[in-house]
Amino acid sequence: MAHRKTLSDLIGLGRMVSLPREAPAALAARRMLEAQIGAVVVLSDGKLLGIVTERDINFRVVAIGRDPRTTSVADIMTRNPKTMPPETPVLEALNLMQKSGFRHVPVVEDEKVIGVVSLLDIFMEVRRSLETDIQESDDFMEISGGPEPGGIQ
Repeated sequence: MAHRKTLSDLIGLGRMVSLPREAPAALAARRMLEAQIGAVVVLSDGKLLGIVTERDINFRVVAIGRDPRTTSVADIMTRNPKTMPPETPVLEALNLMQKSGFRHVPVVEDEKVIGVVSLLDIFMEVRRSLETDIQESDDFMEISGGPEPGGIQ
């Protein structure tokens, strides 16, 4: 079930893309499109500097008329984003993301970004878990012969 899973279980669901601080916002948008993800991490010498999301590009570049070809990711990134270790329970991550108002969290181990988990990743895991629970319940009902007489139908 999703409540027993940790972020390390979700890291492989999405691909992580990183860019250097001088990369243009247009490149960040292109990489997000290619990888079908909503955020890229900004690294320098392997260290996390920030995170740029599709919302950052929309609100901090496009909406105010900046040129995405000349605006660097360093100019629009969220600096020093909250991070979580891979052993963080999924529901704990979800609670922090909801309380803090962000949709992506870098997963860091030994000061190295090993992945990014999004709300969509968490949603998909919860959905898979529910589908498994429902299938197991249906399988049990078939094996046991259905609900007891007078029981809930």
